[in-house]
Amino acid sequence: MDYFSDLEFVCFGSSKNATGITRDRLFEYYGLQYIRGGEIYVKSEGEAPWLAEGPVLFLTGPEKKITYYTPNGGGREHIYVCFRGERVNRYISGGLMPEIGKMIRITEEKEFMEVMTAIVRQLQKCSRTSYGEAVLLLEKALLFSMNQPAPRQAGSFNHKIISDFAQKIAEHPEQGWNVAEEAERHGLSEVHFRRLFRRETGFSPNRYLLEQRIRYAVHLLETTDMLVKEIAFASGFGGEFYFSRQFTKVMKQSPTEFRKKI
Repeated sequence: MDYFSDLEFVCFGSSKNATGITRDRLFEYYGLQYIRGGEIYVKSEGEAPWLAEGPVLFLTGPEKKITYYTPNGGGREHIYVCFRGERVNRYISGGLMPEIGKMIRITEEKEFMEVMTAIVRQLQKCSRTSYGEAVLLLEKALLFSMNQPAPRQAGSFNHKIISDFAQKIAEHPEQGWNVAEEAERHGLSEVHFRRLFRRETGFSPNRYLLEQRIRYAVHLLETTDMLVKEIAFASGFGGEFYFSRQFTKVMKQSPTEFRKKI
């Protein structure tokens, strides 16, 4: 079975209630991190952070430091498979590896879950044959990750309503957005509008707005000399105490602590 010797599985596992925190880590190997359920916050070096609910997938690796955890002390259903070796270079050159830290929405959840659990199951057998099977299944998982169909849309009209609203929030997170008013403006119930928003973006309007305000606050902390209380109002939180509390929940450090590390 020398054919598979150019790839090494470093570690693997699964948990239905993972609570671990990884912060600013530069891995020495690559890892498929599949969040089947629960929330996950991810920030890779040089990229904007994102917050989503499973099922989502992202890659960790040696090129970028990465932070990820479930906010607010919650748990997540998490399956991971970590690997390295010469074969990985062929995956990268062949376009089979996703970008490190990029969110991949898993729309064929049943099929992808079967592949990920099969990899773990084969590796647990600790035989040469099962090892080769695991390599082939890993390649299938990578292929799946690069070719997930887009989520089914509830009509192009509703898709445009939600995408436009999400874009406006991202461009001006400091404004006082009202979901009920936005839904009424388009003749939709608030419940249906929230359901559409989660389907399109991967998280609720409130979570999306919070993430965008935190992202903007991080930008202000990194690029300006504004006081924390000024940033609190500028990013739409309305007060320093509430801002600091929400920032600390998401970033696991206060705004002041974050700025000191810049």
